[in-house]
Amino acid sequence: MAVQVYIVTLRGGYTPESSRDVQRFVRGTGGYILMVTRSGPIIAIDDSRAALVARNPLVDFLGPVTLNPSGVAADTLTRIFAENLSKQIDGGGGSPDPNR
Repeated sequence: MAVQVYIVTLRGGYTPESSRDVQRFVRGTGGYILMVTRSGPIIAIDDSRAALVARNPLVDFLGPVTLNPSGVAADTLTRIFAENLSKQIDGGGGSPDPNR
């Protein structure tokens, strides 16, 4: 299993509803929401399932992301990603999307 980080942009632009629907779809395919942006979510998903997300009618673009671990925002992003993952893995019931 090769998990990759991807950025998703939403067809027709961001709306809370389209973002939630894509997030649910990603979770349903075994992926995780790392962060939600105004462009769409940043997700972690097995490479073999990424094409399913890319074919979702609400998805305009799905592209891999490589983060620089020594970059300026690396610590902040790591903290945000870890907080959001813990909500999803531990069953805390929390959502990374403040609109949910």
